[in-house]
Amino acid sequence: MMTNKHIFFPPSPSSFQNAMMPILRLAALASAVLCTQTFAAGSHQVSLNAEQLLHAGVKTEAVISAPAANGVANQGGLHLSGTVIASANAVNVVSSMVGGVVREIHASALQPVRSGQALISLFSQPLMEMQREYLQLATQAKLAREKRERDEALLKEGIIAQSRLQDSRAAALQTEIAAKERYQSLRSAGMSETAIQNLLTQQQLSPVLVLAASAGGTLSEIQVRPGQRIEAGMPVASVSKDAPWWLELQASAQQAAQIRPGDLLQVSNCATAKVNAVAAHVQSSNQTILIRAQVTQNSQCLKLNQFVEAVHQSAQQAPGSLGVPLRALFQSARVHYVFLKNAQGFEAVRVNLLGQDASHAWVSAPGKQLQPGSQVATQGIVQLKGALAGLGAEEGGGQ
Repeated sequence: MMTNKHIFFPPSPSSFQNAMMPILRLAALASAVLCTQTFAAGSHQVSLNAEQLLHAGVKTEAVISAPAANGVANQGGLHLSGTVIASANAVNVVSSMVGGVVREIHASALQPVRSGQALISLFSQPLMEMQREYLQLATQAKLAREKRERDEALLKEGIIAQSRLQDSRAAALQTEIAAKERYQSLRSAGMSETAIQNLLTQQQLSPVLVLAASAGGTLSEIQVRPGQRIEAGMPVASVSKDAPWWLELQASAQQAAQIRPGDLLQVSNCATAKVNAVAAHVQSSNQTILIRAQVTQNSQCLKLNQFVEAVHQSAQQAPGSLGVPLRALFQSARVHYVFLKNAQGFEAVRVNLLGQDASHAWVSAPGKQLQPGSQVATQGIVQLKGALAGLGAEEGGGQ
């Protein structure tokens, strides 16, 4: 007797894919509606009752106002610590281009100095040799110049040939260049223009060289002592010019990721600084990232090498801006929105993003719908977007 047996044939991969395609397309469509829905020009209101909000897992937080720009530190910002340093172009190094022995020191470290003020006196034998060579070359240049002038007069009278005048001019030019080169050497060595002119008129060599400050500021360091022999080119002192200080601050990798050039820092309630550089690497010694900022104007409460604490105040926290939790912000068609709680439920309010810090996005909103203290949704954003798109509020947890 024949019996009917039901034999199961597993579906082929191609038939399985064909059966799943409509489901996958529907899921993709729903996801696209939720994520990229462009709000209509009409109402952005989502009307939900208390039970629906509970099932959707919607939670809210309050909107805050930006800190007042009155010089008071924003205690909610990032706290950084570091030291006050001089900028790279604010340090003037005083050095001698000739070797010698330190004879006298005329100033003390950390005292204010003015441009041209004497700092150190040296006794230098090479300086005397340079002076002797300059006198010789200057005398030769003077004689060659006088001979050229005589030959020019003789040529006008037809006494000498043109070639002789050309030789006189070439000799005068060569000696003049050699004398100027030695003059510049004396100036580079530290001799003033007045001292060189006195050398020409009095023709008296002097082994004493006075090194002076080339710019006004604070004498930060004296690197030599009386009786010490120094070599040519050796730095002997450094002067910090009267320029705005820099801050060199240490930040963790998480903090550095939130700081951008142009952001503001409030320093101990006495000065403000603007970030001009964020290091691209981590220091191996302490695993921190250097943040460099320039003080906007020098303040008497800041001193060189001083330890300071600063609070990061994002440059985008403009007066009148509002802070919403980062989780409350979402986009639709590249426009930023937040869900503002009202009596009917929630309304999608368009905002302009000005910046953000560790916990808040700083925004401005047209009209007066968004105010400090207003409640905005921070969880259940996906459910609210789905309800606004006409898909209904999903049950379950928040975003």
